[in-house]
Amino acid sequence: MLKIIFVLVINANHGGMTTIDFTTLQQCETAKAQIQETTRRGAYVGMTCIEKQVTLKKTKCTISNETVPFVHGYKYPYPIALECVEE
Repeated sequence: MLKIIFVLVINANHGGMTTIDFTTLQQCETAKAQIQETTRRGAYVGMTCIEKQVTLKKTKCTISNETVPFVHGYKYPYPIALECVEE
């Protein structure tokens, strides 16, 4: 199964390359516009939004419980860990 994300790639002459992930193209374009507005004059900043397909990994998770003695010999479990493994 695939999921589509939008990556804002920022290449600035004063800071190297940076990437930021977004779930929608609109969010990516909005961030791009806001960065362009706040960039100092004289600084070169190249930006673009790129669509990227990411595979969703299926995981199987189990909860580890530990039991604790309680009144009259009853034992109550409480979770101590969540372990997930890729299938």
